[in-house]
Amino acid sequence: MKYVLIILLFLLVILIILPMKLKIEFIYCNNYSKLDISTSYLFGLFKPEINPFNKKNTNIGHRNKLLKLKDKKVLSYIWNKLVFKELVWNTKIGLSDEALVSIVYGVMWNFKSILLNLVLRNKEIKKINIDILPIFNEDKLDIEFNCIFEIKIAHIIIIWLWLLKTHKGGDEVDRASNRRLNENYNE
Repeated sequence: MKYVLIILLFLLVILIILPMKLKIEFIYCNNYSKLDISTSYLFGLFKPEINPFNKKNTNIGHRNKLLKLKDKKVLSYIWNKLVFKELVWNTKIGLSDEALVSIVYGVMWNFKSILLNLVLRNKEIKKINIDILPIFNEDKLDIEFNCIFEIKIAHIIIIWLWLLKTHKGGDEVDRASNRRLNENYNE
């Protein structure tokens, strides 16, 4: 019996240490846009789905609670624990005027480089592919953005516990259920 408990404890530790892979894919082509967010865990065996634009679930109140994160500690913790595996950001830009295409091409390179420098300042990316392709004598804008990053389940559990701690529930002006004669005095 004790060997079974040791094996189960060992498997639990391995499951907590394994990373969860998240993939964000955005495509904009010919006035058609698509955003997919997919996850995989346990080497692709477990793939929970994330639907960012689920039209059935329109619970706005629940979303507002999650967006009221006042603690920068949680956001910086998440950002520091992310490990970027791949970043692909390809853009095709075309206009009918060649001079305007060259100006927009330079501005786009400047924008991408500054944005990536600010966002990924202290991050290492194993594979990065950033490209802008100018297309002359044609009005066109195509964007392909793929980003794959990992975070360990142990870090997700810590974040979840922090969020549970900050969002306790109940009203802020409620009083304790164990009232005494002088309830403002805690003994």
